[in-house]
Amino acid sequence: MIYDAFPTDQVEAWAINVDAGLDWLEPFRQEHDLHLPIMRDAVEAFDAFRLGRAFRTWPPLYIIIDKNGVIRHRSLTQGSISLEEVAQIVEELLEE
Repeated sequence: MIYDAFPTDQVEAWAINVDAGLDWLEPFRQEHDLHLPIMRDAVEAFDAFRLGRAFRTWPPLYIIIDKNGVIRHRSLTQGSISLEEVAQIVEELLEE
């Protein structure tokens, strides 16, 4: 997984879920041994980053934010960027 590829003191990975009422989320996380934090009821985050059905964007999506809080990449559609490309962007940011 991408969140396991980098030291946690240098890179944070979060999952964002707009609907905290989804009963499948926690079992899915446990089943797949996901350790990253999940932001729940993230309506404000979805709106701020223009994510979700309202903006015609569907998961999985990636937003890469640098250490200064600047968005350096935001995928708009599923499959628009590979995990390898995400890792490469993160590696380049860590070198800055």
